[in-house]
Amino acid sequence: MQAQRAIWIAVLVTFVRPTGGWPQTADAPAGRAEHAQFAHSAQYPLFPRPLEIELALSAAPRHLRDNASVWVLDSNGYTLAKKGTNAFSCIVSRRAGDLFPVCWDVEGARSLMSVDLDDAQLRLSGKSGTDVETIVADRYKSGQYHAPARAGIAYMLSPMRYRIDERGSVTRTPSKPHLMFYGPHLSDSDIGGARGAFVFMNRVGPDGMMIVPVGQKEREAILSESQPLIAQVEQAIGYSPSR
Repeated sequence: MQAQRAIWIAVLVTFVRPTGGWPQTADAPAGRAEHAQFAHSAQYPLFPRPLEIELALSAAPRHLRDNASVWVLDSNGYTLAKKGTNAFSCIVSRRAGDLFPVCWDVEGARSLMSVDLDDAQLRLSGKSGTDVETIVADRYKSGQYHAPARAGIAYMLSPMRYRIDERGSVTRTPSKPHLMFYGPHLSDSDIGGARGAFVFMNRVGPDGMMIVPVGQKEREAILSESQPLIAQVEQAIGYSPSR
């Protein structure tokens, strides 16, 4: 009887336990060393849904958050987690390990946010970071991706931005809360911009943005109110300021 019982236990262990250990999910306890990953990439951490929603909404001014739409990343790609009633869509971008929340107006969601959504699907299909960069560039050239068709705004008011390398090592990227106005193909010389000035271009291209930092008083208030969320996010991604 004991021998038969041992055989059944061995069978159960073999068929129930996944190879390589138990699976990691977005609902795994925050702060453990092996945080959940998307498409087997350490550069695409999965958050518990409530945390990701809160992080995405932190990009928007407070008066827009309750009625904004929110997209979150799960094991199948980005999905609409909250259907809003105003013109804004918030998302935590992760392209190539550059993790930050942004909130787009209708035009930005239609023209630029789609790159984030497609990036996740390309990763799921097995494309490498280099493959994705090439595909995105080709799609801009072909017209599948395009610059915003009218003036508009995207918000990046969160003080949180992180860089995650292919090994999963996390560094904090200096991120000053700011507004972004669409400026496709403009350069700093076109707008009189310069880094550290009242306005400057983030890049020259179809997705170029005029960056307008908020004032010092506003930055301090945002940073102060964001401390609890910062602590949760940094625990979830395994970031330690002492590193």
